[in-house]
Amino acid sequence: MKTVLKYAFLIAFAATAITACDNTEDLVLTEPETSFDINSTNFANLVLNPSFPENPAVTISWNDAENAGGTYEVVMATDAEFTNKVSLGSTDKTNFTISVSELNQMLLDAGLEPYMSSPVYVRINNGSTTTSALTYNITPYAVDAPVITSPEADATIILDGENPDAQALSVQWTDFSTAGTGVSVVYELQIAAVGSNFEPLTAVGEVTNGGEYNLSNSQLNSIALNLGAEEAADFNLETRIVATITSDTGENMRTSEAVPFTVTTYSTAVTDLFLVGAATAPGWDNNNNNPPIIRYPDNKNAYSFTGKFNGDAFKLLEVRGQWQPQWGLNNGNFISNETLGSDPDVLSVSTTGYYTLDVNTKTGTYSITPYAETGSATYAAMGLIGSARTGNGDGWSGDDTDFTQSTFDSHLWYANDITLFDGELKFRANNAWDTSWGASTPTSGFATSNNGPNIPVSAGTYDIWFSDLTGGYIFIAKN
Repeated sequence: MKTVLKYAFLIAFAATAITACDNTEDLVLTEPETSFDINSTNFANLVLNPSFPENPAVTISWNDAENAGGTYEVVMATDAEFTNKVSLGSTDKTNFTISVSELNQMLLDAGLEPYMSSPVYVRINNGSTTTSALTYNITPYAVDAPVITSPEADATIILDGENPDAQALSVQWTDFSTAGTGVSVVYELQIAAVGSNFEPLTAVGEVTNGGEYNLSNSQLNSIALNLGAEEAADFNLETRIVATITSDTGENMRTSEAVPFTVTTYSTAVTDLFLVGAATAPGWDNNNNNPPIIRYPDNKNAYSFTGKFNGDAFKLLEVRGQWQPQWGLNNGNFISNETLGSDPDVLSVSTTGYYTLDVNTKTGTYSITPYAETGSATYAAMGLIGSARTGNGDGWSGDDTDFTQSTFDSHLWYANDITLFDGELKFRANNAWDTSWGASTPTSGFATSNNGPNIPVSAGTYDIWFSDLTGGYIFIAKN
């Protein structure tokens, strides 16, 4: 018959119990005489806390008057018979402590499921002498990161510009099952250029308790271009998953290994951007003759607009009458909802006045700077003149094709649904050649006064906008 240990168990668990108390709670279980009977075998419910991995999870102390000395082994099992026992550690002292992270990993290695409470049995061995067992109900936390199973490393994806809304990439991953745990895992998909250490990164979107995120050709093309890819060229990206669990015991964040892949981008059509919001003339009406901003003729990703803003918020839309795609801010970057996966935040100005807005849809940069409008010339009328009005030289004579002056901004002019022919045009004030503007670039640009070059025009129907502050102009083709 085995020799009996006289012992007492002192259990201390800091920042691990359900009460989430940071102070150590001590309980001493002392055996009367030499009995193996334990006063309480179902001792404690422990919820291990990933926020304090180095804190003690369990501290056990005992008295052994009959068998002093030697080496004590602390043994754990997931069944009361200790069929498959695991050594938590050994000591020549009469106490033993194991940290939260050490115990958590041993529990996971023993087959316990994360965020599921399971019985665990612990006893002390001293040679052939063994105590009876204490029983804990312990809830471990997840440690292993999600594993991306698609795409395969170094896969090549050729993006299809003819089918922008079709699926181009399905990012898939595996993780532990949340069934029955009562916790939710938020998975954020991140994409960055290879070798960038995910700075900057594109946080594409989130799913909760899922294992898949799909991206269309246009989404992935836009992400690649924003991260520095050239159009119609190969570009190396990598993707990872950041899994976050928020529970009563704190936040547990796990990040997968990054998987590299290559995309072949496609050339994108020229994009127009229109103002919307309380800071602008149309307010939050997305189909109220919303003014476009000027696209630089030598960089289709760069735009500028100088004009009046109310002291309020605004965004930019790609299509009048549609809220998507829309552009705004996220973490200080100028970004579209298609890249972000959700609506971006607003841009804003603090006080009413004239400002110059500059944005770049590829680099994600933007600036809003005050513009000194005071003292600028004002005009009673503005119009178009040139051969593009008639398709021949007659367009250079007769009355101008008049613009409408914005009631919100006296320096902003527009003419809607104007049908033009192949030819050339200029802008001029007050139906006279005293002040005129011209430029060498079609569609958009910045015209100069004092008899600049004629603007080349292709036949079509357009909405035309012009600023007499900067000479900025843009022709919006009507479908």
